[in-house]
Amino acid sequence: MQPGTGRLFITEHGPYVDDEINILRPGANYGWDPSRGGTEKRYDESVPMTDLQRFPDAVPAVWSSGRDTEAICGSAFISGTQWGDMQGLLAVAALKGAKLLLMRVDPNGTVTEVGQLPQLDGNYGRLRAVRAGSDDALYLTTSNGDDDKVLRVASASA
Repeated sequence: MQPGTGRLFITEHGPYVDDEINILRPGANYGWDPSRGGTEKRYDESVPMTDLQRFPDAVPAVWSSGRDTEAICGSAFISGTQWGDMQGLLAVAALKGAKLLLMRVDPNGTVTEVGQLPQLDGNYGRLRAVRAGSDDALYLTTSNGDDDKVLRVASASA
């Protein structure tokens, strides 16, 4: 939930491309149909996450990885004065990239900028989940199979 707006953002791990960030709206169609209307018996990974050709009225994503994939998972909005100008950014865990993506969201809900938290890039392996704690720190979990960890990041310089 984006603080102060009531907007609910979700991360969607795409098939092998096309990860997305969406804002949930009641009753909205987001254009995902991996069975192609029941014509495919298998999970068709070539279908885009938001298939605007098949569903022209679908709600477009506010961010998409496009032809690349980051294998995004959990997300949380950063809050607390200790974060400085990073306060309000959407932090998104990425399995494939083994990094924490930081997304600036404009007042309309559009992602306008994507960066990273350098101290996490590749240093802990695959990042699975991220949550904001009551202490305004971010808590992340790794997903490497062995010796997984819960990481606490209290500020941009921690």
